[in-house]
Amino acid sequence: MPYFADPRARRNEVIVTATSTDIEQLRAKLKGKRPIRFERIAFMSRAGKLDKLTWSEPMPALAEVWNFESLLQRNDYDLDDASRPGQRDVYESHIKKIAEGIRTSDRPYLGTLVIGMDSDPEFVEIEEIQGLATGVTLVKVTVYEGAPVAWSVDGQHREISLSRVWEMVRDATEGDALVVRKYLEQSAVEMTLLLEGDPDILSTLFIKMASTKPISPSLIAVMDKGSVQNRLGQYVIKNAVLCQGRVTYLANASHKKRAEKNGSKFEGLYPAAAVRSAAAAIAGVGVRDRTPDAREEHLNNVIKQRTTGDTSGEEVLLEIGAEIVEILDYAFQNIPGWQEINDGNLTVAEFREKYLHSAAAGLHVIANTVAAARMAGVSPHEAVDALAEIPWQRDALKTGDDDKTMTHEFFEGTLAKTTWDLRGLRWRAGASGATRSNYEAAISNVLTHIAQEHPDLSTLGTDETFTKLGLIARKRGRGRPKKTAIATQ
Repeated sequence: MPYFADPRARRNEVIVTATSTDIEQLRAKLKGKRPIRFERIAFMSRAGKLDKLTWSEPMPALAEVWNFESLLQRNDYDLDDASRPGQRDVYESHIKKIAEGIRTSDRPYLGTLVIGMDSDPEFVEIEEIQGLATGVTLVKVTVYEGAPVAWSVDGQHREISLSRVWEMVRDATEGDALVVRKYLEQSAVEMTLLLEGDPDILSTLFIKMASTKPISPSLIAVMDKGSVQNRLGQYVIKNAVLCQGRVTYLANASHKKRAEKNGSKFEGLYPAAAVRSAAAAIAGVGVRDRTPDAREEHLNNVIKQRTTGDTSGEEVLLEIGAEIVEILDYAFQNIPGWQEINDGNLTVAEFREKYLHSAAAGLHVIANTVAAARMAGVSPHEAVDALAEIPWQRDALKTGDDDKTMTHEFFEGTLAKTTWDLRGLRWRAGASGATRSNYEAAISNVLTHIAQEHPDLSTLGTDETFTKLGLIARKRGRGRPKKTAIATQ
C-alpha cells in the first residue's frame, strides 16, 4: 500500500501520533472501553522458544511515538539491579554520526529495531488473521494500557538519532530540510517485538544481537550470562570488597551519575573484563586464556573435576566464586595500596598515581600468584602475605647499571618502565604496557622470587606449577614419524 504524503493523516493504520493517541484514549474511557496503547498488523513467528512480532513502522511515527519519552524505555545496565534489562550507555558521538547519515542520505535505511515486552495475556491480545507459511502467521496485536513496559533491545542510538532529525525537519517547507522531511515521510523501519519480559534474557539478547557499534568486553562480561566465565566474573564483581564501586563496564561518567542517583560512590579502578579474567585465573585457568573459548574450556574442565553426584556444576561454580571472593578480600586487606584503599586512607586516583598494580596487568600478576598457590597445594593466604612484601610502589627505584639512570627494584621491563618525568623533574616508573608477554614475565619473576624467599612456598617455582599455570607449555607425546623419501624406481 502506498504511503500518503503526510503519514500522520492516516487513521486505523500503523501511524498514530502522541496527540491522537491521547484523544483516542480519552474517548475510549468515556465510552467505557479499555484504552489501547498500540495496535498493529504484524507477522508472528518464533525463534526457538521466543515468540516475536514484526511490522514496518513509518519513520515519523517511530520518531514521535516509539521514543523514550512515550512508548519505549531504556536503562543503562546495572549489575546490581536484576529487575529490569539494561544496555550500554548512550554515546553522543554515535548519535551524531547516525543522525548525520540519516540527514544526508536519500536512502535512510536503519535496519531492524528490536524491542522486548512481557506478553501478559491480560494486556496483550493476538488475533490470528491468516497463516502464511510454516511458522509464520499474519496477526492483529492489540496492547492495552497497563501492559508491561516495552524495552529497547537493539537500536537505541538509531531511535534517538531519528527522533532528533525528525524534530529538525518535520515542519520544514523549503530547502534541504524539506527534502529530508519528504524522504522520511516516505520511509519505514522494520520493528520486531520480542514477547519476552525476563530482564536477563533481554540483556543477553542485546549482547548477541547488537552490531551497529562494537560492545566493550567489560559490558559483555557483566551482561552476558550465557558463559561460565561471565557468571563467575559477575559473582566476584558483586561480592568482592575490592570490586564494590570500583569496576567499570560503562563510561566512567555513567557510573558516577548512577552512583549519585543511588546515593553511593564510584571510583573506577579495574574493567569488568579484567576482573573476569582474574577470577577465571584463580579458579584454575591460570594464563591459559589466550582466547575466550580457551578460557571457557579450561574453566569448564575445572568445574567438571570438582562436580560429584551430590553437586551440580552451577553449585560448584558458586563454591569456586566464594573461594575467590574470600582470598581477594584477604588480599585487599593486606597488599600495599589495596590495604590503604580498604582502610579509607587512599583514593583510587591516588592509588593509580602511586602503585603499579593499579593497572589490569598488576591484577593479573596477583591473581595468577594465588592461582599458582592453589595449583601447588600451598596456602593462598601465605602467598598473598608474600606478595605484600614485594615493592609495588612506583617510587621503589634503584640506580641502573650505568649509574646514570633509575630502574624499578622489581618490575622493570615487566610491569614498569622507568623514564625521566620532564614536568615533575624526577624518575618515575610508569606502566610498561598491558601485554601478555609483560605480565606473564612478571608472574614468572614473582613466583620464582617467592619460592626462593619462602621455603614453605618453594613449590611455586617448580616446572610442574609453571606448567599447570600455563607459563610452560605441556610436554607433548611423540609425534608422527618423519616421512622418508621413496626412491624413484
